[in-house]
Amino acid sequence: MINDLDFEAHDIKISDILFSNNKFQIPRYQRPYSWTEDQISDLWNDLINSEDSYFLGSFIFNHENENITGFVDIIDGQQRILTITIFMAVIREIAKNFDTELADRVQNQDIAIKDREGKFHYRVSCGESTKEFFEKYIQSNSHSIIESFPSSKEEKTIKANYLYLHDKLENEIKKYETNQQKKDYLERIRKKLSNLVVINIKINNEENAYEIFETTNARGVDLNIADLLKNLIFKNIPKKVEGDYAKEIWQDITNNVQSTGFELNKFIRYYWISKYSFVTEKKLFKAIKREITNWEEFLDSLWTASEWFNLLVKGDINDWKNKNIKHWDRIQQSITAINYMGVSQCLVFFLSVFRNYKELITDPAWIIEIIEKFTFNYSAVCKQPGNRVERIYSRYAKNLQDIIEKNFSEKTRTSKIQTIFNELALELKEERPGIELFIESFQDLKYKNSDVGRSIIKYTLSKINNHWEITKEKKIDFLNVNIEHILPINPDKEWNLTKKDISSYIDVLGNLTLLDKNINSKAGNKTIDKKISDLQISELKINQKLLEFIAQNSNKWNKDVIFQRQKELAQLAYKTIWNY
Repeated sequence: MINDLDFEAHDIKISDILFSNNKFQIPRYQRPYSWTEDQISDLWNDLINSEDSYFLGSFIFNHENENITGFVDIIDGQQRILTITIFMAVIREIAKNFDTELADRVQNQDIAIKDREGKFHYRVSCGESTKEFFEKYIQSNSHSIIESFPSSKEEKTIKANYLYLHDKLENEIKKYETNQQKKDYLERIRKKLSNLVVINIKINNEENAYEIFETTNARGVDLNIADLLKNLIFKNIPKKVEGDYAKEIWQDITNNVQSTGFELNKFIRYYWISKYSFVTEKKLFKAIKREITNWEEFLDSLWTASEWFNLLVKGDINDWKNKNIKHWDRIQQSITAINYMGVSQCLVFFLSVFRNYKELITDPAWIIEIIEKFTFNYSAVCKQPGNRVERIYSRYAKNLQDIIEKNFSEKTRTSKIQTIFNELALELKEERPGIELFIESFQDLKYKNSDVGRSIIKYTLSKINNHWEITKEKKIDFLNVNIEHILPINPDKEWNLTKKDISSYIDVLGNLTLLDKNINSKAGNKTIDKKISDLQISELKINQKLLEFIAQNSNKWNKDVIFQRQKELAQLAYKTIWNY
């Protein structure tokens, strides 16, 4: 608890901290600058509406190495301190228009500090991820951030917040006529910022700093599992003379995960429940802190998992081909299909499979294909809750990890892993929705004008087509075909239908097929009798079957026929194609 730690806490004006003789730096474990417009607007409104000053929260500073480095470490408060610095830069730039003396005072007193030799240094030294950008466009007096081109999310956030405050202050300044009035207003805003009241928590021990960082959060963005874990890892793997190993590896992990579009928190939890124990995100940090003792080994394992995670989520054919994995093409197709279904829970099991692939011996392609079929049944079509299957995948992932870690003979290990795969397949079969629910839900499988929506329809129709194809050579990749509405979205007059007439069934799967791009363009909005000749050109088996179906229905294509085809495709899907 904080009360057991050695520290001092005093109410104080922020000017007595930030604009004193101290220089501050942001430690390596701190998160990037992340204040959004919500926090910026709160600060602005509170500042404008207050008479003089108001309470900004607590700040925690570690003075342990101040005599060595010349810097005080900001443990808690970096978001607010950087924002105040941005605010001061806005005041400086606006003051340049009518009072350069005020602009110079803001620069040399609030943003920079003069040392004994008369040289100016910036009061705050940022983290490496934003140091160059922040110094050049906020702390420097010679570059315009308006003309900058931010390259990272953090840099874009800094610029956005600067522009927000600049616009607000400019609008206020316009209310005054003379330069003196404008100067007086800027001086009042500057004084309000200086008079902000904070609790200054001063500590002199890095161990205390880490503990306090975990257990406090003042005004700003709440700490999440990734922030806390980063802090804990950096605490247990200190920076060395030859380099900062933990920081470099953590950055690689962050890059691997963020490029997939997933939150780092979610990956960390998936990693944990695939290897250690099933916990909710709320209890995850405590579980990690309680169970991990070898932090370098843990970090390396997390790093390896992040590389597999990246491959599982965004790997293409070439990425998988370069891996020394048997049946990589089948595996890649199944995992790509699952990704397009928007389902992530099975990644928990896949992480366990592939980080242990060299020890598996047993080929996992068949169980991954079963997971693909189950996912289509359970999630893509029937929309069943994911939390139940997440527990299943976690249990089998952990069972697999336990087998790998035990010193079994190769024969015994192979047998046990095969048993795990068989038991998982059986449990997924038991969890599979019944045919009645599937067929009812299949009616809602419709074309949606989005990348994900189109991909699911392409996937479904391609699997149906490939089921009917005799030779493997004619099977198609669902990513390389076009969707054709048999009854067009914009039907010609000959159809005697309006958009309103067809709105309830135009996008259902029964009204869709696949065509080559050129044939798709040629078919256009023709009536069914004219469209038949275009369908006859197609070599795809799905269109040969479609022509047979149309003929069986006397060349009619209406709502009843469309839903009849939809039901027949649902029966085929459940009983044959996605059966397991």
